[in-house]
Amino acid sequence: MTRRVRLERDTLWLSAADMAALLVGIAVHVVLTQTFTDGDYGRWVLLLDLFYVTATIVDLGLPTLIGRDGERLGSSAHDLVHRCLRIQIRFALPIIAISGILGWLWVGESTAWLVASLILALSACVQILTYAHRAALRALGESRQEAIVRFVDRGVTAAGIVLAAWQFGAHPIALALATFFGPLGAMLIAIRLGEGRLASVEGGVELVTSKAEARQLVNLGLPFLFAAIALVANVRIEKLMLGLLSTTTSVEIFQIAWLAFIAGYAPILSIRAVMLSWFGEVRDDAEKMWYRAKRAAVIIGMASIPGFFVGGLVGMEALIRVFPDYADKATEVFSWMLIAWILALFASVPLTLVQVSERPLRYAAILWSGIVADFIACWVLIPDSHFPAERAAFAAIIGAAVVLIASTIEAWRLHSDVSPPDVAEP
Repeated sequence: MTRRVRLERDTLWLSAADMAALLVGIAVHVVLTQTFTDGDYGRWVLLLDLFYVTATIVDLGLPTLIGRDGERLGSSAHDLVHRCLRIQIRFALPIIAISGILGWLWVGESTAWLVASLILALSACVQILTYAHRAALRALGESRQEAIVRFVDRGVTAAGIVLAAWQFGAHPIALALATFFGPLGAMLIAIRLGEGRLASVEGGVELVTSKAEARQLVNLGLPFLFAAIALVANVRIEKLMLGLLSTTTSVEIFQIAWLAFIAGYAPILSIRAVMLSWFGEVRDDAEKMWYRAKRAAVIIGMASIPGFFVGGLVGMEALIRVFPDYADKATEVFSWMLIAWILALFASVPLTLVQVSERPLRYAAILWSGIVADFIACWVLIPDSHFPAERAAFAAIIGAAVVLIASTIEAWRLHSDVSPPDVAEP
């Protein structure tokens, strides 16, 4: 029997795991800010963000296909996961080598940073390789098991970095190796849990993903790949632009504010991930889709007000207490980023409606429109600014507003031929 996806329950599981992992991650960044000197913390942040973006190419949009169709495929989902992984592994090897060298050429200063760059690129790709089994678990209603995988990823990494910093100080290779152990452990656990759950599923219907060959799967996943890269770049473009147009000190200030921001952004991503499977179950029934969209919008609306005020107060206080050396400027940046957070939260339902439609490439186009707007705003606002990190936060608001407006218009246009039902879902 398949465990049904439930929006509130599954979002709670994933959000709880993300919040716990983020708290652990913040502790790690406290250690890193105290360990690195002479701008090396900013260099480390830029490398991680660059590799998260480039490694997303390995995703190929395939986990999204699994998350969307996994529940309906039934027993065929097992084979789909294996086919997707075989494709992803072939893409991973060249990405590791190319992105590792590019990262070193951008911020590296020694052979140690070259080795660290390659290890960090490997770590990012291994993390991507857990997504297939994670998406399968989520589609089969096992978000609680996916939550375990997420927490292991962050928890083991955190423990490794603390130990490496204690034993070796700011040595980039030791810290990079510590960063690798978390994704490796998460991948092993994801495979174990995912394989066990997939092997027990029976029945299912035949879909286009049931027997698709490698080339066809890549073509089907391509719109979601563009979207996946956009999702990763969307919360990192400001730091990358600060690295290009300003200094690593500005990157460090923005990163500290970003840590508080991303603590609130993680639940948004969890909501979208669960809604993808929840909406995907009824993507062929427009009336049920509208009912679920309306219900999700009400829940998000109710959560937005306490989330904005309580999250803002908690975030400010955390920055002051945890990062006192950066607090004066970081809290100012964070206060502006709260506006970007609320805009991103309200965009969740229309974005997911576009994502599960018959034209998912438009979902990717909407996300990229926000990134382009953000990029242009950074390019205009950051140079010659006396406070570049604050200008980067303004750019984030502009990008989030573009995504909200574009997704709302597109979702309404795609589904305007069906009126939202006034009765509960059958």
